[in-house]
Amino acid sequence: MKTFAIVILILSFNLKSAVYEIRDYTIEEEFFEAYVYWAENYFMPYGKERIEIVDFWVSRGDEAIVEGTNPIVSPNGQPNVTWVAKYNSREDRDTFFANLDVDPEWEEVWSKHPNPDSYIHSNARFFSSIK
Repeated sequence: MKTFAIVILILSFNLKSAVYEIRDYTIEEEFFEAYVYWAENYFMPYGKERIEIVDFWVSRGDEAIVEGTNPIVSPNGQPNVTWVAKYNSREDRDTFFANLDVDPEWEEVWSKHPNPDSYIHSNARFFSSIK
């Protein structure tokens, strides 16, 4: 019985070990629409075949609300692109990104990017669900 309880505990931990990565980008306005086109037509088809993309959002001008006891807006402005991916583990996420360097299909996708230097700021955060 004790072994059964340990197995259930391990299985339930593994079920909750999924990692959600939230990526925020501030893309230069000059390249924003071209970036959105690239993301829709090149990145998303590529990414959806390899990882679980929860969703991909772009901001087209609604002002952000920044509040709190010490609200600070980055001098780079607010992110205008956010996307979320779900991975089985942080290791799976890291493997996905490491493999980009050696994937000829990614090289083709990246070659279509309107300006790889248009990322003024990028941020990746990692979360787990408490549900």
